[in-house]
Amino acid sequence: MANEIPEANPPLVLRVEPSVPRKPRPGFWGAVLWCLLFIAVQLSSAIAVLMVMLAVLAYRSDDPSRFLNDQLNGFVKAASPTRADEPPRPPVPNEIGQGLAYGMLAAQIASFGFILLVVPRAIGPDWKRQLGVRVPAGLHVFLVVLVVPAFMILSDGIQELFLRLTGITRPAANEALTGTFGTVPGFVTFLAVALGPGLVEEFWCRGFLGRGLCARYGLIWGVLSTSFLFGMLHIDPSHVMIAGLMGAYLHFVYLVSRSIWVPVLLHLMNNGLAVLLALAPGLQATAKAFQDDKQGFRAVMDLASLGLIVFASVALWTSRAELRSEPVTDADTHSKEWQPEYPGISTPPLESDLKLGYGAVSPAAMFLAMGSFGVLAYLLSQLGS
Repeated sequence: MANEIPEANPPLVLRVEPSVPRKPRPGFWGAVLWCLLFIAVQLSSAIAVLMVMLAVLAYRSDDPSRFLNDQLNGFVKAASPTRADEPPRPPVPNEIGQGLAYGMLAAQIASFGFILLVVPRAIGPDWKRQLGVRVPAGLHVFLVVLVVPAFMILSDGIQELFLRLTGITRPAANEALTGTFGTVPGFVTFLAVALGPGLVEEFWCRGFLGRGLCARYGLIWGVLSTSFLFGMLHIDPSHVMIAGLMGAYLHFVYLVSRSIWVPVLLHLMNNGLAVLLALAPGLQATAKAFQDDKQGFRAVMDLASLGLIVFASVALWTSRAELRSEPVTDADTHSKEWQPEYPGISTPPLESDLKLGYGAVSPAAMFLAMGSFGVLAYLLSQLGS
C-alpha cells in the first residue's frame, strides 16, 4: 500500500577484534643503537669540556703550543704501561687531569639530560610508575648497604680470576684516570664517579633498556641481554665481563625491590668506595694490604663475601615486593581491573585494586647474612695490623 512504512534494514553487526598492546621498546638491536647514541653523547660532552679547558689554559700561558705539548706528553707518560724493573709512572699533569675530571662530570650531566629527554617520550607520561621511581622498603635499603663490601670483594676476585685466565691486562690509563680525581674537589669526584654513574646507568640500563628487553624476551633473557649491553657500555675489555655480572646482580636487586633507587644506591656506593680507597691516604694502606694479602685472609674473605651475597639475596627474595589484591568496595569494578603491562617491575595505578606488598623475610637468611657481615668486618679490620 502507498502509506505502508517500509521495513527498516537490520543493523550491521561489526566484529571488532580486541587490540593487542604493542610491546615496549627497545628490542635488542634497538637497544644497541640507543647505547651507541648514549656513548656518543657522553664522549662528545667530555671531549668538548676537556678541549675548552685546555684551550683557556693554553691561551693564558706564555707559550700555548708548548703548554699543550707538555700536557699531552705528560698524560701519555702517565698512561703508558711500565715493567716491574722500571721507575713508576709520573702522575697526570694537573691541568689535563682537571680537564679530564670535569669532562667526566660533564658526560654524566649530559647523559642524564639525554635520559630526561628520551625516556618520558619513549615510555609515556607514567614513566615513573613503570620504571619504579618510588620510595623503597627500608629493609631492602639496609640489605643493600650490608652487601656492599661483599659485592666489591667478590667482584674484585672474579675480575682477577678472569684476567689470569684470559691474559688480558688492565689498561694503564685506568689508574692514571683515577689519579686525576685527586686534583679536583671531592664533590666533583662524588658527582662524576659515584652519583652520576649510579643514576645515569641504572635509569638507562635497568630502567629504560631493561624494561623493553624484559617485556620482549622475558625476565631471564631480558636481564641477560641488558647485562650484556651494560658490560659493553664500559668499553674496556678487561672490565666488560665483570661489569656484566655486576649488572645482572643490580637487575636482581631492582626486580625484588621494584624501586630504581635500590640499584642506584648499590651502584653509587660501590663506585664511591672504590675511588675513596684509591685516593684517600688513610685507606690506601688498607687497600694495598688487601691486595698483598700477607696475612692469608683473602680466601676466607672471599668465602665470607660469597656467603653474605647468597644470604642477603635470599633475604631480599623472601621479602620481595609483590602485587597483591585488595577488596574492592566500589560497585564499578571494571575500571579497577589491572594487569602488569609486561614482565618487570611496573606498579599498578593508584585506582587499581592491586597494591604493592612485601613478603616475610627469612629469619635464617637475615641471621646468616649478619653473621657473614660480622666475619667480613672483622677480617677487614685486621688488614695491615
